[in-house]
Amino acid sequence: MKKVWNKKEKGEMGIGTLIIFIAMIIVAAVAATVLIQTAYQLQQQAEETGNIAIQDVATGFKIIHMGGQVNLNSNPPKLSTIEIKVGLLAGSPAIDMKNVLIEITDGSTDVTLNYTARDVLVANATYAATEFTAKVLRDMPPTNWATQHVMTQGDIVKIIINATAVGLNLTPQSQVTLQIIPKHGVPTYAAFMVPATLTTKYVDLY
Repeated sequence: MKKVWNKKEKGEMGIGTLIIFIAMIIVAAVAATVLIQTAYQLQQQAEETGNIAIQDVATGFKIIHMGGQVNLNSNPPKLSTIEIKVGLLAGSPAIDMKNVLIEITDGSTDVTLNYTARDVLVANATYAATEFTAKVLRDMPPTNWATQHVMTQGDIVKIIINATAVGLNLTPQSQVTLQIIPKHGVPTYAAFMVPATLTTKYVDLY
């Protein structure tokens, strides 16, 4: 037998359907908001990770030249000072020298040096045993070396290590390895051998 719906029952059914429909819209809106927030957070994290990765790959030094001062009065003569001219890698952002470390070894002594703006070549300066210094040779705009000791693209800086003060015994044919390590980026590695004969006050090393 066919059921006959009265007007009251039709109205109740319509209100129920409307309530379910509105609930579905609210649930969909909440879900969409969560998805949008999650996507935004993932985008921010991806951008940050990408920037850090680019910084780690691009940041670093290039060695232009390396030489050393020789103490001819010692027996045998030996290197007393290591001088390293460096610039920045292509595309490298600015590097604050205060955050740079240098690891250097002569095979028997291994030292880690921090940057100082003081003169490490002063006789009997105890701080030179754990520090290196640097002098700017070319400071391209923005010129900020004098106040901030920050290298930018185009700058050339001479790193100075007091080999005697840090405990290195760089006699002829000594094998030396070093790494210049920025806070972020790629360490710069170099190795050289002290010449077999030291007869001049200055020698090329690298």
